[in-house]
Amino acid sequence: MKRKIGWVLAAALLVLLAAGGCAPKTPTAKKKPTPVKTEQKAETVPTYRVVADNNLDKFKQAHGQYRTINYDPQDDLVSLLPESLAKLKKYPQTTTVRAYVTDWQQAPAQPSGRLVTVLTVYVQKVLTGRKKLAKQELQLTLPGGFIPYGQFGKGAYDHDDTVPDAEVVLTQNNQVPIPTIGSTIVVPVTKLATQQWDKNYIAWMKQAKLTTAYVPVDDHSMIWRCNPQTKKLTTNNPLQEKWRTGDQIWNRKYQRITTQLEEQL
Repeated sequence: MKRKIGWVLAAALLVLLAAGGCAPKTPTAKKKPTPVKTEQKAETVPTYRVVADNNLDKFKQAHGQYRTINYDPQDDLVSLLPESLAKLKKYPQTTTVRAYVTDWQQAPAQPSGRLVTVLTVYVQKVLTGRKKLAKQELQLTLPGGFIPYGQFGKGAYDHDDTVPDAEVVLTQNNQVPIPTIGSTIVVPVTKLATQQWDKNYIAWMKQAKLTTAYVPVDDHSMIWRCNPQTKKLTTNNPLQEKWRTGDQIWNRKYQRITTQLEEQL
């Protein structure tokens, strides 16, 4: 009798085990990996751009809306534009820079009465010449500046009598428009020469604190405006924009050096 009960219990146990083994398993849901949060860092604005923005605000407050008078200096211009970048590299005491304009100040008038604007530029890159000028600030002098219209060209054939004499206007060479704060330029520069000037001019340079300033090697044909996004150059001289097209010797020379400079940007 005991043996019979033992067989019955064993059989029942096997049935239970079989039933448990055949029961469908509940699928275990896979946990999705928790996405890692990545913090996007805000773009760091270079200090020189912050300085430029502040100076631009000050410039707008000082001058507001103003009229620009482009004058023809009636000069016999001789272009120093080289045939190629290789030739430009051989220019003595010349450094070609890509620079960002951070400030615009007017110097005291020269002894001759000529107006001079002083740009402060931050050198983003040196394309030819003195590499140590990279990441430096330079002063760059250009002709032109603000003056009451009545003191400018009074009696000249192109004097506009409809402009009030007291109105302060920006006067600039029609082939050398002054780049604005916040613009990027490419320009070969050299130090202001002092040997060729008389003592009055040298005294003016000291008064204006321009003894370490630079000038464009050729302000009417070798200043380019640079588009930072496209890395393309356009001439600063609106009267010479036609140089980018055409098949004359001069056009080809200008196109060649412009393309070569773009490749260095």
